[in-house]
Amino acid sequence: MASSNSKPRLAASGSGSGDLLPDAMYEILLRLPARELCRLRAVCRSWRALTSSELFIAAHKSRHTDPLLAIGYVDGRGNRASNSFGVVDLSGDALGRIPRVGGGIVPVRKNGAVVRVPAGEDGIHVLRTRLDLICFARSCRPLGLWILNPVTGATHALPECRSMELAHKLKGERCSEVELRTVGQVPSTGEYKALRITRLGDDEPARQLCEVITFDGSDHGMWRGKQGPPSVVDKSCVVIRGVVYFQMKFYYLDFDLVLIAEPGSIAPFNLETEEWMGILRGPSPVLKYVQDHKELSYPGHSLQLSIAELNGCLVTVHNIHHICMDLWFLADIEEGIWVKKYSLPSHVARIFVCPFLALHDGRIFFTSGNYGKRIIESYNTRTGAHADVLEVLDCSSIGTYAGSLRSL
Repeated sequence: MASSNSKPRLAASGSGSGDLLPDAMYEILLRLPARELCRLRAVCRSWRALTSSELFIAAHKSRHTDPLLAIGYVDGRGNRASNSFGVVDLSGDALGRIPRVGGGIVPVRKNGAVVRVPAGEDGIHVLRTRLDLICFARSCRPLGLWILNPVTGATHALPECRSMELAHKLKGERCSEVELRTVGQVPSTGEYKALRITRLGDDEPARQLCEVITFDGSDHGMWRGKQGPPSVVDKSCVVIRGVVYFQMKFYYLDFDLVLIAEPGSIAPFNLETEEWMGILRGPSPVLKYVQDHKELSYPGHSLQLSIAELNGCLVTVHNIHHICMDLWFLADIEEGIWVKKYSLPSHVARIFVCPFLALHDGRIFFTSGNYGKRIIESYNTRTGAHADVLEVLDCSSIGTYAGSLRSL
């Protein structure tokens, strides 16, 4: 009996002398990009069975390491506007079919590559996660989060309610607003958890409460209120190995600009323990730059600072507009040691240009542009080559999808 780890076999395609041997065909199929592979699945049952097998999917993924993008779109204008999203590769090719899923999402192309949410102005925002799920929120339903599994086509809505703890704190409050959402996976258990930060009231500095929920497939519990962040957290956050890192807001506007935290500071939240960790100081040279350049106000410095996850590392991005973009990688979290690995040139360091993806071949990918049109561009740190990779019209958000070929 053949081992369960042995290579899948192709059925004989014929007896003609021009037929390729099964092993040769297997190697050829492994070399093809995902888009071409999806087309060839329709050739015959044996090819479909082979390319859908666990072993083939794993072997193909090991050779084709470039991630896929999950892109949210806005289709149409005004009362006819609706929303959609699709999974594409870095060249912009739509990769396969996302089946009909719940929540009012239906296919809009014959191949099913892009799906539409007929929700009018209720825009979709794809979270910038790196999971085998696609996570998104809707503008007009701020408490909600939706999880799409492209492999099964199932969409699950997390509860659109507040935790008991937050509901209690909201009594007598003038207003509340969900400011941040993210989803991550706990490495030790494989559990998925979503986290959201809600602002309480309209006072400055802001008061924020954290809520967490655990979910798996269609099963989920209720939101649980947790201790708020150690200081006000800002719009930028990333998830790395089960820890959510939030950029901290370091000023607020009263009658004057007031410093409330050290510029560049980061607040980590452990998804496994559901507790805040100690505040992580940013790179010392970044703090010194802020202190030495008082001609640029705190809001101006805030526009220059963000955080990113590149190749599994936490990165502080110091984008000194039209001068350089310094990428500081966290080398030792215990000692708080940051290393500036790259200083990108002035033509990359533009306002609202943010890195979101790095590949082992030296390329770093950025998004630029505003709502309605996004450019994905790349900069090769080895050669200095800078290029526009993909223009996405009517784009509302871009995330990263780390799923398998089964979803394509």
